[in-house]
Amino acid sequence: MFASPCAGQTTAMHLQLSKAVLGAALLSSATGVSGAEENIAQMPGDMIRNSTFDLNFRPRYEHVREVSFPNHATAGTLRSRATWTSARWDGWEFLLEGDNVTYISSEKFNNTENGRTQYPVIADPEYSEVNRVQLSYKHNKNLFTLGRQRINLDDQRFIGGVGWRQNEQTYDALRAEWAFDERFTGDYFYSWNVNRIFGPDGADADIGGPVNALRLKYKVRPNHTLSGFFYSLDFHEFDQLASVTAGFKWSVDCETFRWHLRAATQSDTGRNPYDYRAEYYNAEFGTKPEQKYKFSGFVGTEWLTGDDQWAFQTPLATLHKFQGYADKFLTTPVDGIRDYYAGGSVVISGIKFAATLHKFYSDRFSREYGNELDLVATYAITKNIDLLAKYATYDADTFSTDTDKFWLQFELKY
Repeated sequence: MFASPCAGQTTAMHLQLSKAVLGAALLSSATGVSGAEENIAQMPGDMIRNSTFDLNFRPRYEHVREVSFPNHATAGTLRSRATWTSARWDGWEFLLEGDNVTYISSEKFNNTENGRTQYPVIADPEYSEVNRVQLSYKHNKNLFTLGRQRINLDDQRFIGGVGWRQNEQTYDALRAEWAFDERFTGDYFYSWNVNRIFGPDGADADIGGPVNALRLKYKVRPNHTLSGFFYSLDFHEFDQLASVTAGFKWSVDCETFRWHLRAATQSDTGRNPYDYRAEYYNAEFGTKPEQKYKFSGFVGTEWLTGDDQWAFQTPLATLHKFQGYADKFLTTPVDGIRDYYAGGSVVISGIKFAATLHKFYSDRFSREYGNELDLVATYAITKNIDLLAKYATYDADTFSTDTDKFWLQFELKY
């Protein structure tokens, strides 16, 4: 057995490791089979009798001020979600989930399909749709899922569900998650269609074309994990986003600190009109929450390189989580981007406050794109009701324009 590198270390060893990570990088889990208790059926009929039904309501107010538009955008939206899950019998389980987004204020925003281009974009179209419909089979620690499903790989930097928007991104796919042993796991899916956040009827609602994604994880030591990934996105409707990406992630998660290093390379494939090759680098070091105020901090850098044609793109990522909540870099600029960031969080009287500061530069020519400050406060009013307030302000230099965004959101779960 391997001894944990986090247990019994001296302070000097901690300092040496921290300095090594910071000096090398300059400052940043496979979504596998859940270990939670499952609803098990003893007989086929129990799949229905012992099924569960969940409701989720998420009303949100969003305000956007962008100086390049003559009007501010404001949106009041309500997402309602109903989820029915059968009990699992002999390894089989069925899930059906429906979503609806309704406007609860005047439509003073561009929802990407209403033509109101005098307002900034708030990408929450009004719609009703089947969000997920899937059949899964579980055998020991292996899980196979077929149908429209949620897929969040690792921290969602390359493949995710964009759960922040009112319409979730889902995948029509076949997925296999398996465990070779306690230390080595794999995750592969094939998707023939991606259901994007722009609603079922929008012009950009779907991306067709085969997506093949493979990720392998190996626990080198109890606190050290090495992951390798390969993503092939052979899109047909969005040729410029067709790409092949291969990379790795080395992560360490200890009792008082964590860090990771990640790198990848990307090139064009299929009918992509750009002949390019680009790289991705990410390093982050953070502390774990302490006991009383649960204070933690982090510092990191993320580089997406570019050339004279195109740049490293991550079109299936949960992009709102990265490079600032103002969403100024959903498409990587042709000259690439370097993001230097630092932040922290603290819990006071049950309210969690978090802040992150970003400094953005181009990868080529080192132009200063701008700065961004992100602030978030979350509070669990009851076990079923959560409150969130969030603010982002982007101060432009050579890229885009000054932008302020504010959100106030409740989430009710039953």
